[in-house]
Amino acid sequence: MIKLVLNKILDHNSYIAKVLVIIVLAIILRFYKLGALPHGMTWDEAAIGYNGYAVLTKRRDEWLTRFPVSFKSFGDYKAPLAIYLNGPFTYFLGMNLLAVRLPFALSGIGAILGLILLSKELFLLVDENEKKAEFFSIASGFLITLSPWHFHYSRVGFESGMSLMFVLWGFYFLIKSLRNKTKKLLFMIIASSLLVFSMYTYHSAKILAPVLTTIFLLSFWKLFRSQLSAVLLSFFWSLLLLWPMLSDMLKTSDSQRFEQASIFGQDLSKSQLISTLIANTANHFNLNFLIFGATTHLRHGDGKWGILFSTTLVLIITSIIFLIKNIKKNKYFKLFIFSLLWIIVGFIPAIIGRDVPHSNRALLALPGFLLLASLGIVELLDWLKKLNINKRIKGSHAEKNIILKIVIGLFFIIHTFLFLSFYKNYHSSFARNSAKDFKDGYLEVFEYLIPYEKGKNGKQQVNQIVFSNEYGQAYIYALFSRKTDPIWYQGGSLNRYLFVDEVKVGDLARDNSIVVATGEDLVEIAADKYILGSDGSVRFRIYHTK
Repeated sequence: MIKLVLNKILDHNSYIAKVLVIIVLAIILRFYKLGALPHGMTWDEAAIGYNGYAVLTKRRDEWLTRFPVSFKSFGDYKAPLAIYLNGPFTYFLGMNLLAVRLPFALSGIGAILGLILLSKELFLLVDENEKKAEFFSIASGFLITLSPWHFHYSRVGFESGMSLMFVLWGFYFLIKSLRNKTKKLLFMIIASSLLVFSMYTYHSAKILAPVLTTIFLLSFWKLFRSQLSAVLLSFFWSLLLLWPMLSDMLKTSDSQRFEQASIFGQDLSKSQLISTLIANTANHFNLNFLIFGATTHLRHGDGKWGILFSTTLVLIITSIIFLIKNIKKNKYFKLFIFSLLWIIVGFIPAIIGRDVPHSNRALLALPGFLLLASLGIVELLDWLKKLNINKRIKGSHAEKNIILKIVIGLFFIIHTFLFLSFYKNYHSSFARNSAKDFKDGYLEVFEYLIPYEKGKNGKQQVNQIVFSNEYGQAYIYALFSRKTDPIWYQGGSLNRYLFVDEVKVGDLARDNSIVVATGEDLVEIAADKYILGSDGSVRFRIYHTK
């Protein structure tokens, strides 16, 4: 029996085998050098790692709020779930970059499997051809595995990737509730829970999850109509889960976050607001952002490769062409429109934001692009099969569909080549150039300072550590590196540190102190220790005073 199962899994024609190959490839790509590339830890990664650890161990965040629904952090009021889930990783694996990023990488793998399964279920809603549905889902899995957009956000500690996983699995179980009459309520409750989790993970999902769910229910209302009681029960279950968030939204935290991040918090006239929205939309739906890597900073991409490969965009255009060509009789019309609306709704959080273009806030739109691209593959292959030239030309062993196989092979080769070029750049140029954006050197400098602060490991305890805050939020790296108890922090645990906007020459006259300047400060004075970034530049200069 076991042998038969293994043979089935390992069969090269097996759907399961193809899924396993994609997942194994995704694991290798996402986990290789996860704790070293991108090198450096962003403010948000440090805040997520520290606050997760603090809440797990002391049940309070850095501001001593007990089990917050919204983490104040730097005043940006972060969504909570990713922070709570991060706690066990930093607790058991230590306060390091790998531990912080690991749950996000795992979420990336979960999102890939979720898209594969969701794609198949979505396709079966419009076409009951099982083989074609499996091909469609494998195509989607292949595209997301090699997606530069998803690849990047699976390797950094940004909540958007984790939220994406919850969204994909939420819709998967929502469709499964249509196919399983005995477990329809259970699956619908799971679906609604996962979609709510996505909203507790990242702010963009607060727009996408409810709007896209409503669109989906209306699009396939005939299928849901017979399950009205289950739909209503799951709706009220969602409201129950959302109650803490809704209560929190009545306070200042969410409104402050919205004002900080969106253009609606700016003093704009109606005409200025409309023109800004149009400009922001144009900034996201142009080739500079989609293909050529336009970004506000390297935390959101490598600056060379866009969120899509040109091959993916060609497939999306192909899908659009086939829809227009046969719009009245196209059986994939509903799937096409739903995928298109997924893109539009997914981009809304980025379009209404202040920093544009913004690939992080727009990440939840990714499945819409990939579903359209996969649909383009299916439409193209259906068309090629009907061509006389494809029917006439046969292989050396009388194989059929030679033209079709050549097209698939060429696409696979070109798409893989583009990914390998992106991957090479990611591990070379991007690894060097992103040092500044990923706050490289912070972890290393505190690793050096802690023994002097505490007088351990044979180091003399210093009176004070003067630390330049020019790179921003230096205190969170101190809390992270020291595993500081949040109660002790608020009680003055960092009183030996003096964080200043700028280090000056006069600071070197302090008694028995350490002065930490940025790489751009005090360049004319030789330092006792230099902390270098991944690009080889000096990130910090450390001076020991007498």
